[in-house]
Amino acid sequence: MLQCIEVNGNAGSQLSTPRSGKSPSPSPTSPGSLRRRRGSQHSGSSLSLASTKVCSSMDEGDGAGSEVEQMDEYPQVPASIAERYKVGRTIGDGNFAVVRECVERSTGREYALKIINKGKCRGKEHMIQNEVSILRRVKHPNIVLLIEEMDTYGELYLVMELVKGGDLFDAITSTSKYTERDASGMLYNLASAIKYLHSLNIVHRDIKPENLLVYEHQDGSKSLKLGDFGLATLVDGPLYNVCGTPTYVAPEIIAETGYGLKVDIWAAGVITYILLCGFPPFRGSSEDQEALFDQILMGQLDFPLPYWDNISDTAKELITSMLQVDVDQRYSALQVLDHPWVNDDGLAENEHQLSVAGKIKKHFNPGPKPNSTSAGVSVITTTALDKERQVFRRRRHQDVRLGPRPPQSGFLPPAPAAPTSPAPDFTSESEDYSPSSAETVRSPNSPF
Repeated sequence: MLQCIEVNGNAGSQLSTPRSGKSPSPSPTSPGSLRRRRGSQHSGSSLSLASTKVCSSMDEGDGAGSEVEQMDEYPQVPASIAERYKVGRTIGDGNFAVVRECVERSTGREYALKIINKGKCRGKEHMIQNEVSILRRVKHPNIVLLIEEMDTYGELYLVMELVKGGDLFDAITSTSKYTERDASGMLYNLASAIKYLHSLNIVHRDIKPENLLVYEHQDGSKSLKLGDFGLATLVDGPLYNVCGTPTYVAPEIIAETGYGLKVDIWAAGVITYILLCGFPPFRGSSEDQEALFDQILMGQLDFPLPYWDNISDTAKELITSMLQVDVDQRYSALQVLDHPWVNDDGLAENEHQLSVAGKIKKHFNPGPKPNSTSAGVSVITTTALDKERQVFRRRRHQDVRLGPRPPQSGFLPPAPAAPTSPAPDFTSESEDYSPSSAETVRSPNSPF
């Protein structure tokens, strides 16, 4: 029996992007053209995932209206899918799913059809069900969308938004000009997605540059979209699974003392640090993961010279507040969005060009990709089952504990004052984004 479910409304409506008259026309290749949405809304030391083959058959020049006819040599799809979409060749091939070209017949819009082989998931169906149940719930401009799904006896078909602009590191390493203002806009996009997820009591648990994709709007502006919800889960109490990508994992996850929503803020703080200097705040060799974890547990954050010479104090203050070992002192997503470095109030002097591309290539070795679509395809191809290798167990020590951070010189701000009365980390943050609202507003002071 076939079951077809349209998840997030009309598929075509998900990609509509109102234009804004504010801000000059951005460069289509600059990360400075990333779009901020107001009121509407390769990692180092990464654990190896199950291999994913990304095919380069989708040419970068393929337009939204390109003809992708279903050919005899391609495996057949259910008639209800074929009636609405032209399904083409395989562009991603993983251990549990394949991704095929998919064009909506009525609009010519390109999507990606993810086909999960149920036979390979026997005994672990709940992991796929959890991932899909979360994708059904989320609808936000800075999150990769599930458009619709179809469940058959042998396969689960998911029509996904296809983000073709590469990932976060691609955006930085491919541009000729990159400033603090650009990094601020990237964090605005990420924090907006996190704020929305946390308002639904959803924690992502694997926020990293590879999962932040660059969406290119018709007017040449860009925005980041968060994908890969294989480790995401609802939070209704302390979580204890030690999982994630080591470079970005929060200290309370490592300590196994119970954690909640704010592990995503820690990961975003690590990414912000990398955006400004090109290397992570806590570093360890791939052979000694425990040394990295010990650094994270201590939380000894520094801003070494000369790499941080030209970075503003407001940026350092924000990063320090996001990387607090004490969860109660760590910023919420709402506080990140309200910080002067993010909301434009502290960006007047931040036009100094940053030279981080070379350091990112050195520390993270992102490597060449077949085309700009491959990053998005790779994120879609990954399933919750591929994430099993990211659930890891520490070598336990009797004296493992979260250590208080020693006083910092110059940058440590006073304890952040929450906009509302403090709430436990396991409860939802207030959220003013209406999933049904399509209105977007560009910041008048930022190119993002």
